Amino acid sequence: MIALAPLSLLPGDELVRTSLGGHAEHGIAYAGTAFVSSLAYPARVYRSAVLLVLYAGVLEWLQRFSPGRHSAIEDWLASSIGVLVGAGAALVLLKSVRN
Repeated sequence: MIALAPLSLLPGDELVRTSLGGHAEHGIAYAGTAFVSSLAYPARVYRSAVLLVLYAGVLEWLQRFSPGRHSAIEDWLASSIGVLVGAGAALVLLKSVRN
């Protein structure tokens, strides 16, 4: 989770992009973070997911103050969908392990 902040707030000229595109990058980063945090704190999956969605919104808004960056609702939505996918995958895994 800590790595998301500096990566989200890097100035535009220091940003390295993949061929996947920004929305996919957002989704993958947040899906992975939600997956790991959900496995680490299985009793707090829902709380972690809500906090990650809020965190994504704050970081997206803060990009307005980073040179060469801008904030976009679409990027926040991609991050939020990633959170839901990652937390959902963790819940499925946790349920299968318990049975």
